[in-house]
This record gives sequence, structure tokens and C-alpha cells, in this order.
Amino acid sequence: MDWDEWGRLTRFLESARIAFQREARLWQSLELEDPRNATVHVVDGDASYSVTLDQHRAAVSDDWLLFGLVLISSYAVAEAATADKLGLTQLTNIGGIEVWGKRLLDGAGNSWSDVKDGLPGAVEVAAIRNVIAHGDRTYSANAVKRLSAAGITDRVAGTPVVLDYGTLREYRARLKSLLRAGRI
Repeated sequence: MDWDEWGRLTRFLESARIAFQREARLWQSLELEDPRNATVHVVDGDASYSVTLDQHRAAVSDDWLLFGLVLISSYAVAEAATADKLGLTQLTNIGGIEVWGKRLLDGAGNSWSDVKDGLPGAVEVAAIRNVIAHGDRTYSANAVKRLSAAGITDRVAGTPVVLDYGTLREYRARLKSLLRAGRI
């Protein structure tokens, strides 16, 4: 794997944060007579989109969604790189990160102790990725069970998943550490 896609995701994350923050500040700074009835409308060829100003502000302020999309993409890059390294077309047939991560590490002569936050940290990234990929923002019973099996016992089904900028950076650092320990 060359790290171009990882870098592209990092640049996308940082540039999107800048653009979204600027957009939110722009719309907050306008002195509209009746902002509650204002709409944002755009036409692009045959497609058009209209949204209330409040809905637009909420959308560009939804960092959680941005961070979730970047996490899902980062995880996909890690999976693809690992599948390639292991000579597989996909990893879904061999199990979760617990299995494919170990195979990757074994092949490099390393172990989970060589990975940032070890197996529990990697499983946490995988569990959160799955929650997000399945359209949820709260811990599922399956995620809690998987985390518990990895030694993380303080999560409760139905509670919100925290995904802020610092947490996303931590999760991406764990994935990057696994890839590097796996000699990718």
C-alpha cells in the first residue's frame, strides 16, 4: 500500500472541517430580517435542493457525521491494504479485526503489544465503525458484547457513541499503528 489514500483522507478531513466551520460562521454572521423563514436553494443542472437556513446550519455543524464518514473510509483503506498484504480479495470471510489483525501482525513477526492500545483499541475502532456503518449513533448490544470480549466493559447499549475530533484522530492512529506493525 502506498499511503496516498490515507493522506488524501487526512487532507479531506482537515479541509472539510475548515470549509464547514467557515460556512457555519458565514450563515451565523448574516443579519437576516427573518432567519427562521430563510431558505438556502441551489440548482445544479436538472437537480435542485432547498433547505431551511436552520437545517443548513445544522448540517454544516454536524462534525459527528463528517468524522464518521472519515472513520469508515479510513477503516476501508486499512482493510484493503491488509487484504492485499495477506493475498486475499476481501477480509469479511476470515473474521473481524481480531482475526485479520492477528494474521497481519503474525506475518510481520509482531503482536498486539506492538499496536497502539493493543487488541482492545483495535476492537473499539472496529465496533464504532460498525455502529456508524449501520446508520446508528448509539452503542448496539452487539457492539457492547464485542467490546466486552476485548476487555472494554464500561459501555452500555443505547448510549451515544462519542465521536469528536480527538477521538477520530485516536482511532485513525490505532489503525495506522496496526498497519505499520503489520509492515504495510
